[in-house]
Amino acid sequence: MISTTAIGTALLLVMVWLLLVPMPERLDTERAFRAARDCAPGTTATDCLHSVPAVIERTREHGGKTPSHWMYLKTAEGDQPTLYFKGNQRSTFDGLAGKRIHVTYWEGSVRYIDWADARWYTAADPRGAYRPFLAWGLALGSAGLGLILIGLWWARGYATTRLRYPWQPGVLIAGTIVLGTAGGLIPWSTHRWQTALQVYGVVGAAVAAGCAFAAAALHRANARKTTDTVAIEPVIPTEETILSGIVRGDVPYGGVLGGGCLIADAEGLSIIPDPNYRNHPKLIPATLEPLRVRPPYRTDPDGLDLGDACLVLECRDGDTPVYVAAARQSMPLVLGALVSAHQLAQK
Repeated sequence: MISTTAIGTALLLVMVWLLLVPMPERLDTERAFRAARDCAPGTTATDCLHSVPAVIERTREHGGKTPSHWMYLKTAEGDQPTLYFKGNQRSTFDGLAGKRIHVTYWEGSVRYIDWADARWYTAADPRGAYRPFLAWGLALGSAGLGLILIGLWWARGYATTRLRYPWQPGVLIAGTIVLGTAGGLIPWSTHRWQTALQVYGVVGAAVAAGCAFAAAALHRANARKTTDTVAIEPVIPTEETILSGIVRGDVPYGGVLGGGCLIADAEGLSIIPDPNYRNHPKLIPATLEPLRVRPPYRTDPDGLDLGDACLVLECRDGDTPVYVAAARQSMPLVLGALVSAHQLAQK
């Protein structure tokens, strides 16, 4: 609870800084650039558009999924700027060496070039420079909000369930991922930051509605259940199979040595430390009686955890409770091996 809330708060503060400090600066620069007019003849001001004839000396391309391009020029004023272009311009950059163009300066940098009735903006184009800050702000803010909501649930709702992996944080995590992804992509597909925020708000409302619907449906489904027992049919192993599994309980084959891997075969269930150490498996006795399969609980013994995809088999060896954790797809073989060992002991 403390960690998720602290990290979430930090991410929200980063979002506030991104949206209130660097983003407005880029917006002001973009507005000034769009409002700039051509310089008067003979002036040297930097806040107007200063166009100069130039010759392309050579071009260079850096390959990749979106190739980047460099253009080396010599202007009529004697300058030799190197221009950088982002994006795929492969078809328009071939054979440009020696061509005469016009470059336009603003605030000391070349912002675009004109050639053959076309205008190419350089990487110094200030239009849309706010987008990375808005995208990161919305994505990080979404993640921060989701973490805070998860932290609040751990504080208020954790005591309502004994499950080790309850469904409520999963719904919040899914909603956070969807909203964060949308926040990171929306600024790149809209032309104005106001539009991006409006679309993000609509997506946020849709995500909230979807999470509420999913939570209500899951709550109703769980309320109809009379037990959390998972129905698993035993499958008798036809060959030796190594499974990931953990055994815990106050028995000789439990404890520290009861974790790692299990060997399921027609003779029963055995424990080995890892798949490569199979010389002396520790056989689980036929006195181990399986009772039921269920999800992992917070009250389970320490170390009885294979992640949220595992199930726990409650057993008894005499009067001693024993727990076997294994993946859901492995549990039929675990049950089958124990049933097979019990049947062999009765013969």
